[in-house]
Amino acid sequence: MRGEYTVDAKGRLNFPAKLRNTFGDHFYIAKSIYDKCLIVYNEKSWTEFQDKLRDKPQEIQMPILRYVVGNACEAEPDKQGRIAIAQHLRDFAGITSDITIVSMGDKAEIWDTGLLRENEEEFGQAAIMKLAKKAEI
Repeated sequence: MRGEYTVDAKGRLNFPAKLRNTFGDHFYIAKSIYDKCLIVYNEKSWTEFQDKLRDKPQEIQMPILRYVVGNACEAEPDKQGRIAIAQHLRDFAGITSDITIVSMGDKAEIWDTGLLRENEEEFGQAAIMKLAKKAEI
């Protein structure tokens, strides 16, 4: 699922009803490790992410936790279904107004629409095909 939305001047987003059903009344928004976008985690995927790091050496675990968990914000939709995205997260992802949400099961990405288009043009279908072959899918 993919959709284009707008963030208002106060950093609020009318979080789509379908995603509210998937993510529930309480979820987390964090920096992506791999791209200039934000990742939305439901409670379960947030816990799983942190659990994966627990057995890793401190020199791996701590910088990742600091980067992702330390910069994350909790989100709870208000009565109108809006969530607030913290300013430091909007700055990281280059979000000013127009965004695209890409749903991926128990997670979703929030992209500045222009940055996502640039990313997709730069990466291209040929690169996706190579990755798919490598993943044997």
